Amino acid sequence: MPVAERLLTHQEGLTLDEDAEYWLGEMAAVLPNCRTPTQMVSLNRYLDATVRALRKIERRTASPVAITDDARLAYAAATEFLSR
Repeated sequence: MPVAERLLTHQEGLTLDEDAEYWLGEMAAVLPNCRTPTQMVSLNRYLDATVRALRKIERRTASPVAITDDARLAYAAATEFLSR
């Protein structure tokens, strides 16, 4: 799943809390061996949980979580992917 990989690649450009770090870690654990339908479902759930955690940070801080342009684009791609 390129969207998850992109978000992981640019996570240094995101403002994270413990919850967001946890879900990014879960994505990182599943992504390298993500081949079965069950693994794909898990990855999608972890991506969704990550985006929810990032949105929660934005609401709490009233600031965007993306610090860099690459992170902003990765976060936007993940949000768009999940809205389909």
